[in-house]
Amino acid sequence: MNISQWLDTIEPKALDQTDPRQLPETFKRKRRQMHTPTTSETQMDVALDVAPDATPPIKRQRPNNPIDNDLYMNRTPRARSGKAWSISDKTTSSRSSVTSTSRTSPTKRLARLEVAPENPVLVAQISRNDTRIPAELKAILGELDSFQSRVGIVPSYLGTEIDARAEYDDNFYNFTPSTFEADSAATISDPKLSLYEILKVFESARECLNEDHAEATWNTLVHWPVFELALGSIADVAEAANPVSAPRDQAECESRQQPIRVRGMPCTTARLIDRTHGSKMVDYCIFVEPQAREATKIAQLRERFLYINHTDYYPLRRRPIVLSAESKKPGENARNAQLQLSVWQAAQWAILEKMLSAGEETERPAAVPFLPALIIQGHEWHFAASTRFNNETILWIQQPIGATESILGIFQIVRALRHIAAWIRGTYWPWYRRAVLHLQETDRSI
Repeated sequence: MNISQWLDTIEPKALDQTDPRQLPETFKRKRRQMHTPTTSETQMDVALDVAPDATPPIKRQRPNNPIDNDLYMNRTPRARSGKAWSISDKTTSSRSSVTSTSRTSPTKRLARLEVAPENPVLVAQISRNDTRIPAELKAILGELDSFQSRVGIVPSYLGTEIDARAEYDDNFYNFTPSTFEADSAATISDPKLSLYEILKVFESARECLNEDHAEATWNTLVHWPVFELALGSIADVAEAANPVSAPRDQAECESRQQPIRVRGMPCTTARLIDRTHGSKMVDYCIFVEPQAREATKIAQLRERFLYINHTDYYPLRRRPIVLSAESKKPGENARNAQLQLSVWQAAQWAILEKMLSAGEETERPAAVPFLPALIIQGHEWHFAASTRFNNETILWIQQPIGATESILGIFQIVRALRHIAAWIRGTYWPWYRRAVLHLQETDRSI
């Protein structure tokens, strides 16, 4: 019996439900050649129309190319009255946009931002000789730089515990009497530090570096705990067992006025307003928790603008963002972090200017001199800031504030973050209340 006769005896179901006797001889020969399609053929099969009565395509191997793989995973079977295999137009459009963006290097994208017709964005290294840096930014840069000497950065109440630990732990080799701050240096707004929690961050950072952990692990075990050490948790826990009684008069109310709460928040899923794809995100932000009268004014702003920040991230809908922070694991692309921060803060400047221009005053209030930022790469923490010069947003980078590779370096970061929080309370928030919320200093509430 020859092969043709043998094929005639086989049930049609065994040949993909198509009777070979109804096919031309040339097609039967092709079916017996055991041909494996190439990647380009696979793409073409997905994109081209296939007649509903034709033989279903031979099972294809999943493409190795990640772009081809996206197409492979988004094939959508449709009714037999139409196309047998197709790609959703909407999915194709959005994925093409994202893929095109992701294939462009951060350096090239920054180059495009520099020459953007509207709101160009630049990244520049901090130079105190640069006339574009405002005096207020130079002042805080000098203050943060003074912490590099590590003088007065450790709370004095930890002195006894640290001295005892230094007797047998060589990681405390660089602690000297000058590293401890005076008792008057701490403020009521700063949460009390625990040496145990500092050591947890130190050991976690060592683990993350030695075992090459992912960025998400660095964020969870190292970076976020540092924010909590410096600023406290998002939700305050009352230390007193009994609730505090209500004030009896205005004098007592003023004496018990609550400090301005400056807190940090992880926000890795926050996106820019109306930017669901290709939007540059950051990892953390520092915000102000508004009190009663401030919250009332913010609610009024939301009725008019819907959002008071440049992101529609729900937990931040009523909390004004001040500082944004981008984190990377060691060795990852620093230019990408600069791209993310610069785009993010350019959007922050835009919404601030929008609210300022819509104020009730006949004369538009002056803008804040700069917006603070942080770039974190593994152990290393750097302060950054963006300014507006003419119609440009400039991101100034590379002011070191500490590193988690040493215990004293962690104290240094905490001290720097607390100094930034003090600037927010003393400079940024009074400006925001006056210029954006139109509240006077006497309009305070507990």
